Amino acid sequence: MAPLRSRGVQLVLRVLLGGFFVYASVDKILDPAAFARVVYQWQVVGPLYSNLVAVTLPWVELLAGALLVLGVWKRESALVIALLLSVFLGAAASVLARGIDVENCGCTSLARSEATAPGWPPSWARGVGWFLVSRDLLMLGAAALLASTDDRRRAAAERHAATPAV
Repeated sequence: MAPLRSRGVQLVLRVLLGGFFVYASVDKILDPAAFARVVYQWQVVGPLYSNLVAVTLPWVELLAGALLVLGVWKRESALVIALLLSVFLGAAASVLARGIDVENCGCTSLARSEATAPGWPPSWARGVGWFLVSRDLLMLGAAALLASTDDRRRAAAERHAATPAV
């Protein structure tokens, strides 16, 4: 577990996870009406809350992702991302359990599959399914690892270890 706590691994995880959330927010911010339709398609909340989610969620994703990439409020932004991923996973579980066919999960792009390159993304990576659940669980693990790392405690331990005994 010690290698996962190294500064280099932490930096890579921060940039990849935060970058994913920044990237995922752009389409949603640019077209909140299309994102509201995607949220409503999940049938987890009604139209009013779908609109509210469509207007606020992308900005939370952008802010948390940017802060994580920049290394500002790392633990807090990782906790926000972990909370978002937990909610996404719960909603995905609900969609899967109810057998709702969601063509586009709206996670990173609002483009309909017919409008993108033929065969891309592959069918197993579209919509709400096990690929989405696996990817979100992996990201949740990374967010939990980042949130559980306390740089202040690590820095104090390093200072203590570097201090010669008197």
